[in-house]
Amino acid sequence: MAEISAQLVMELRQKTGAKMMDAKRALVDADGDFDKAVEILREKGQAEAAKRSHRTTVEGTVAAAQSDDHRAAALVEVNCETDFVAKTDQFKEIAGSAAAWALARCGAAIDAENLPDDLQAVIKEGISKTGENIQFKRGICFASDNGVVESYIHLGGKIGVLVQVDGANNDDVRTLAKDLAMQVAAASPEFLTRDDVPQSTIDKEMEIYRSLARNEGKPEQMLDRIATGRLEKFFKDNCLVEQPFIKDTDKSVKDLIAETSKAVGTELTAVRFVRFQLGQ
Repeated sequence: MAEISAQLVMELRQKTGAKMMDAKRALVDADGDFDKAVEILREKGQAEAAKRSHRTTVEGTVAAAQSDDHRAAALVEVNCETDFVAKTDQFKEIAGSAAAWALARCGAAIDAENLPDDLQAVIKEGISKTGENIQFKRGICFASDNGVVESYIHLGGKIGVLVQVDGANNDDVRTLAKDLAMQVAAASPEFLTRDDVPQSTIDKEMEIYRSLARNEGKPEQMLDRIATGRLEKFFKDNCLVEQPFIKDTDKSVKDLIAETSKAVGTELTAVRFVRFQLGQ
């Protein structure tokens, strides 16, 4: 049996990130063959990753990647088991790699079923080194032909947002889109405009408001008018363009878009948004 030096164990640990006893055992099993020991540790890591794949992932991070021209951006959620691992550089690098892949794949399916081999290998290595299950949960990418897509990460990766604004691509429009992304993160709208609210939702809200007014003792002939007024409040709370702008509540998001449109000399349109909240 070959003699296993402390230096060789140290070199193997540095290359693979393995624990000292695991590195030493792999070198013993490989009879001192360094490359074979590396292979043993990798196989062991893959086996352990498979064992851990059923364990619950309740922590993690939301990460974003953006193109240099601000015409596209991607958002991903990657999960792990504890907040401690979620805050490590290695886990953040995994999430960053996943976001970069999602951006490169814009226009195609972005899910765990389509992860490339190199990203799967990075995740398996992360599972081996952290001892936790790590899972790619979801991802999405927006791209614009004549506008901008901005991303915003809030609360250290607990919330992530993408917003697309079409019409022009310059600093003013990028600032607008970034402000809208911050708005979505903070105010959590469900819809872009009132036209996007399903009729079934409107009907349900109206019935609730009628019942509330009736229970408050309001006359039957006034119920529809009262419910309609409360529905306006619903639109204001839940539709992005109708919300008060978080940086200046004296104006709405619609007002902000109109002001920026005037400043850049062309009509701007908020096209879509998405909001990822960790674990949602």
